[in-house]
Amino acid sequence: MPNCSASSNHSFAHVAPVAALTALAGSLESALAYFWLTGKAPGLVALGSHLALAGAFTFWANRAIKRSDDIRLPLFAALSIGALGPLGAAGVLLTLALTARYMRHAVPFEEWYNSLFPDTREAENRKVVNQIAETRSGDPAAITAFSDVLSFGSFEQKQDLIALISRHFRPAFGPVLKRALNDEHSAIRVQAATAMSKLENAILEQTIKLRGRFRSRPDDTEALRALAQHYDECLFCGILDTKREEELLGEALSLYQECLVRDPGDLAARLAAGRLLLRTKRYREAAEQLCELSDRDAGNPQATLWYMESLFRLGQFEEIHRLARFWASQPQSGDYPPETLDAVRLWAESQEDEVSIPVRGL
Repeated sequence: MPNCSASSNHSFAHVAPVAALTALAGSLESALAYFWLTGKAPGLVALGSHLALAGAFTFWANRAIKRSDDIRLPLFAALSIGALGPLGAAGVLLTLALTARYMRHAVPFEEWYNSLFPDTREAENRKVVNQIAETRSGDPAAITAFSDVLSFGSFEQKQDLIALISRHFRPAFGPVLKRALNDEHSAIRVQAATAMSKLENAILEQTIKLRGRFRSRPDDTEALRALAQHYDECLFCGILDTKREEELLGEALSLYQECLVRDPGDLAARLAAGRLLLRTKRYREAAEQLCELSDRDAGNPQATLWYMESLFRLGQFEEIHRLARFWASQPQSGDYPPETLDAVRLWAESQEDEVSIPVRGL
């Protein structure tokens, strides 16, 4: 195949020969047109000469293909001269003149493409890179800082930000990547779109792999659980459209429920099913799933929080008071948002009655 992706110095190395041959062909075409219009040359002779010139340029373009050279200019000349005669030759010469001028300042395609994902080790952008690399979770403060980079950062910092997000993607970065699609710089928009396309392809490949594994071993509970967890993770990646998220939500919930049919003691599947039921606003079903996990013996603070949310949606505020007092009295090892802790503390302090265990009934 012709090497159409070479650098500008190589791709247009034969501009001068093409220009010389095009000028010669244009002169001959002009002469043929003059002789034909003045009746000094029969029409068949003029037409035959014109076809011979076009054939010569076509032969040249064909030779360039066989030598794996850049055929753009020879082919352009052959088509233009063959179709328009002297006018085509004039157009080719104008194009070559503009090409020669543009070549002095043009950035090669490879250099432009590589700039979309630059080397993040550059000293002037080290601070941004370190900030992203050291973020191990969806810390709201860190995500806000990344959004600030898109708003106020330099062009290079934005490039570094998106490059690092694409390499070390986490669901919390999804909104940041989507925001970059509307950046004022076209290169940033292209870079963000490329990153999202790569992530979507990776998700699709993993989906095909896990689906194939489950279909080949439908009785394998681990394969079922792995597919459910994959769908669950995709729900929170932040780059899918709303319709696709709804489809994945239904599929993930169905798979988790199947896991519970096979293994009713699977607490992880029960917690995930309750969380997804809560997200679909099926609050009573969510409360039924989360009730057991919020028990003192289960010791799952996150399940208790989601259970309290489902009770709030159901209007069972007395139970929320009791659960909040119990939850606040236990040592918490999770990294919960401050607003969550404040909300539980308010519910716990709003009543004076003490309770030793949470009430499990609805």
